[in-house]
Amino acid sequence: MNRKYIVDSTTHEYLCVAIQKGREWTPNNQDSLKKFMNSRPNKNSEGFELISGEFNDNSFFEKWIRNGTNFLFRY
Repeated sequence: MNRKYIVDSTTHEYLCVAIQKGREWTPNNQDSLKKFMNSRPNKNSEGFELISGEFNDNSFFEKWIRNGTNFLFRY
């Protein structure tokens, strides 16, 4: 299954914002998205950006969990 994530590479927090079911994307965790975006400690810093991407479950955990992401936010 593929999922779309937003990742804060500073705090290593991430949020799954959509799940692919068949060929269609279904929004996910939309109730937490605003809180997540507003709670970024560096959001007012120059050059601040969040990383977004589409991953299948295995590649996401390989890329982020095994390489230093240590906080799961509403998966």
